[in-house]
Amino acid sequence: MFYIYLEEFLTRVKTVPPSIPLVWYSLMISLLFVLIFAALKFHQNLVFVRFFKWVQIFQLLALYAWYFVFQIPLSDSLPFYHCRLAMFAVVFLPNKKSSKQYFALLGTSGAIFALGYPVFDPYDFPHITSFSFLIGHYALLVNSLVYLLNYYDKKLLKKIWLIAYTFLLNLFLVGVNQLTGGNYGLLARPPIIKGENLLVNYLLISFILSLAVILLDYIFRKKFKNK
Repeated sequence: MFYIYLEEFLTRVKTVPPSIPLVWYSLMISLLFVLIFAALKFHQNLVFVRFFKWVQIFQLLALYAWYFVFQIPLSDSLPFYHCRLAMFAVVFLPNKKSSKQYFALLGTSGAIFALGYPVFDPYDFPHITSFSFLIGHYALLVNSLVYLLNYYDKKLLKKIWLIAYTFLLNLFLVGVNQLTGGNYGLLARPPIIKGENLLVNYLLISFILSLAVILLDYIFRKKFKNK
């Protein structure tokens, strides 16, 4: 029985993305707010900080082990989603660097977007990709907020650089999608925007992400205006 469940949990046979009943979606959003509150309250607690970093590391190791063992194609298995890049950056990049601060801003806003409008991989639930999606984005939210609360520096990034980083990153992801046939950054086939006009998708998603990052940066500038 356990073997059957494990086989289904690790299967590479695609079906359709799982639907989310309203009660489960409500719980997901509630947990999002709980973790935001927890990050605000415990961002200097060493046990709390280390716990969520290790949760992120374990989630990434498990997901990429599955990609490697089951030889998932490059159109799906490269770490070139916005939030996936932010997961690696927030955990592994050195502190007090502009790149890490950018990815922490991107990770916070991206995790909120992803959990507010979840787009799962096309596998029956429960599956390693859906668990990784949920655990990974919750951990990213906490880790990004913890980093910003502990290390945010208003001198590191001007608004123009936030916009430039976002547009350049998305341009890179467009190139990766062209080479692999993937949908990295959801730039080839966005979940809300209808149509497959590459330029429109690129400009619109880049604009929305830039706006989200700038808004979050503004909030932290206000919080740390006297520092």
